[in-house]
Amino acid sequence: MKLFFIILFLFSICSGNGQIDSVSKSSKDSTDLFSTQHFSSKKNYLPVDGILLNDNVNSSHYLLDKWVKGSVVTANNVVIENDSFLFNYDKISNNLLLTVDAKRIIEIDKREFKAFTLIDGGEEYHFEHVLAVNNKNFFQVLVKNDKYSLYKLTFTKLRRSEVFFNFGGFVDSYFYYVVFPGGRLYKRVDLKKKSIQKNLVLEPDKVDEYFAAHPYNEVDEALLIDLIKNLNK
Repeated sequence: MKLFFIILFLFSICSGNGQIDSVSKSSKDSTDLFSTQHFSSKKNYLPVDGILLNDNVNSSHYLLDKWVKGSVVTANNVVIENDSFLFNYDKISNNLLLTVDAKRIIEIDKREFKAFTLIDGGEEYHFEHVLAVNNKNFFQVLVKNDKYSLYKLTFTKLRRSEVFFNFGGFVDSYFYYVVFPGGRLYKRVDLKKKSIQKNLVLEPDKVDEYFAAHPYNEVDEALLIDLIKNLNK
């Protein structure tokens, strides 16, 4: 953990002196916590592993289409926040990416942190490990409460055209998890009324009352968030 802070400290200092090369090399030689990558200069796109990201590919396997500010919570509950640091998140590898110059980046070892926040304008994205579900993926926090919490897991894959191999795009699939009071039990729910009624079994009357009060609302992410907030009242 000390090495983690030392590297981040050096990374921050050298970013102001144009010496990112030496820091990247030092981190690579001294630890496996980080691996060095480079941005593609073509069209200022983020890099895509093994795939040339051009007009034939729509969308991306990165959460955001630009670098943004944010913060990281280490495994020891220390918050790392620095205006020089810019972040993005790879939805396929579940890696948090850090840069200061949009040219060289480091992948922060998942073992070294347990939560992070990305800030894109007025919108914030909070991610964390959910021990009740698993300790491998990062889940987006949609509702967090001592009673019911709601998390979203995004699974992204490349879908190539069946006709033209060089054409295709990245496709997202979303999975929703409700963690029950106590934080030990959870249920995965689909964005379907029957799935929600079947899995939110602790307070079936309140769930039924909610749907009765919203008979014409589409069962989407916004409705699920509102329902969980309603259960927390």
